[in-house]
Amino acid sequence: MKHMNFAQVLEMRGAEPTSGKRIFMMYRDDDENIHNITYAEFYRTSLLYGNMLRQMRDNKGVKPTERFHVGVYMQNTPEFFYILGGCAFAGGVLVGINNAQIGERLAVDINRMAVDVLFVDDAIHKNGGTFLEKVLEAREKYVFDKVDERDIVVVSDKHSKLPHGISTIGAKVDEYAEKSSSFQPYEFNEDATGLIIFTSGTTGAPKGIEVSWKKLVDVGINATRILNYTEDDVGYVCMPLNHSNSVYLNVMPALLNGARIGLRRKFSATRFVKDLEDYRATVWNCVGDPVQYVLNVVGDRDHSDLPLRIVISTGTPPDNRDRFSGIFGLTEFKEVYGSTESGAITQVTQDSPRYTVGRLLKDIKVVAEDDLDRECILAMVAENDRIVNFEDAVGEIVVSQSSLGDSKFTGYYKMPEESMKRIDHNNYFHMGDLGAIVEGTGGAKYLIFLGRTGDWIRCKGENWVAIDVENIIARYEGISLAAVIGIPQSTGREDDAMYIIETAEPEEFDVKVFYEYCVRELPHYTLPRFIRVVRSLPQTDTLKTQRELLRREHFARSPEKDATNEDLLFELADGELRRFTAVDYYKELAKYRDPTARDRLVVSTRNPRIFQEVSREVKR
Repeated sequence: MKHMNFAQVLEMRGAEPTSGKRIFMMYRDDDENIHNITYAEFYRTSLLYGNMLRQMRDNKGVKPTERFHVGVYMQNTPEFFYILGGCAFAGGVLVGINNAQIGERLAVDINRMAVDVLFVDDAIHKNGGTFLEKVLEAREKYVFDKVDERDIVVVSDKHSKLPHGISTIGAKVDEYAEKSSSFQPYEFNEDATGLIIFTSGTTGAPKGIEVSWKKLVDVGINATRILNYTEDDVGYVCMPLNHSNSVYLNVMPALLNGARIGLRRKFSATRFVKDLEDYRATVWNCVGDPVQYVLNVVGDRDHSDLPLRIVISTGTPPDNRDRFSGIFGLTEFKEVYGSTESGAITQVTQDSPRYTVGRLLKDIKVVAEDDLDRECILAMVAENDRIVNFEDAVGEIVVSQSSLGDSKFTGYYKMPEESMKRIDHNNYFHMGDLGAIVEGTGGAKYLIFLGRTGDWIRCKGENWVAIDVENIIARYEGISLAAVIGIPQSTGREDDAMYIIETAEPEEFDVKVFYEYCVRELPHYTLPRFIRVVRSLPQTDTLKTQRELLRREHFARSPEKDATNEDLLFELADGELRRFTAVDYYKELAKYRDPTARDRLVVSTRNPRIFQEVSREVKR
């Protein structure tokens, strides 16, 4: 299979009589009924979509030698796969717009990625209204550079009335159906970009990661090896398809092996077990938090009779992995570490220390943040799993490009300077994460993940950067300055967002009304757990916000702070905003029982004595 490119895999699976009859995809309609799509149907429909995209490309005046960007702004639907297949046959590039984006952020992403045509879901968005309404609102308020009404296609056939010029996807396919019999796929170039997946940049500009068709196949081969994926497997896909997690770790290995996938529009903890039962799923991919959500729903009920055999995740704590494995009777719970740019570069094995994110799969190093040529020494870990030589062992995680093979980083779309920053003169890709390497028995090396460098924040499976949110919340009336920081959570590998806002009279600031504004204007994954209202933000002599100081202060409170009206801290708990006091602070720190979580907070606050200081305070 390795010598076959993406288009050849689609053709081989769909055109060969035996494999063509096999089911590729199962999905639910709005009434929760299950529908099956065979490999032959997937292949034929991809050709129809390829023909449609070719005609839309010609109508836009885009030459065959020019890039043609096909935006998708949707939940997990079969149309995503048809569009991806269509792009392979029509020389297009699928641009996976983050389906949580709204407003200005949505318009910026569409324009920066030079989207030519946009396929939009008609489902209800998390922020209210439909996806189509979010697109039309963003276009009216912020303007799209290349996309007009004729370029917007709704992934639904239910509409009797649509804004002038906008079509449904069924109508669009039918419009060009006459020419489908004469459609000839473009000559396939496996080195060309097939997919653009978003991440966030430290400058605040969204970055589109260029994923070649060759890389798509390579990550599928790697995932096949990690998961022992076979044609008998059924992958359960409920993580967003606009992220690499589902595409890299479940969709591609299923496609390469002629297996099946069961699709859920979006993750649902309450429907998780039912989906596993109905789809007979054997493989599930996820990002951290969903495991906890599932555990909250299923409790301790035994589900080991289900065929689920393996889970592959990023960011799931060891205790949750163990508990989930026991309840569902897993053969293995695979934890990996990596990124869209690099693919999986570590893997948790049975001999991996619990505080690590696994054994090194590639040529990985940890280098000093202030001297990229200085490799950090191996971490020394005490019996309580704490790193004892922090200053010498902790640095930025980098991975050799040559060791990544066809999965190597190929750049960000139209951001050559940002792309160059990620590759150093030794040809190592910089992950943007802090970590340390520890040596285990037999000389095997394992990676300890300790959080993001700079102003990156990871929450609800998304990586994002502070300035994106700061620019929007700073517009709110009464706020003179704003800063956003991430605070490592007490469980898992993610952060809680804290908004720090400067206003003339903190005690008169209506935090609830401000939070309602944030819900309307910002993606859900950027919403804060903490809101800190201060009379003045700390600044340098050059009037730059002292983020390092804010991170050191994190959510720390004291009786003295509680007594002043110039520095107020609020927490969103159970859907309500309430004051967060010194008593809450001590309780919150007590939740940091996991050694890695404690280390992450130590790194973030640059305070190795934080837990000793609190212990002394509690004893007093």
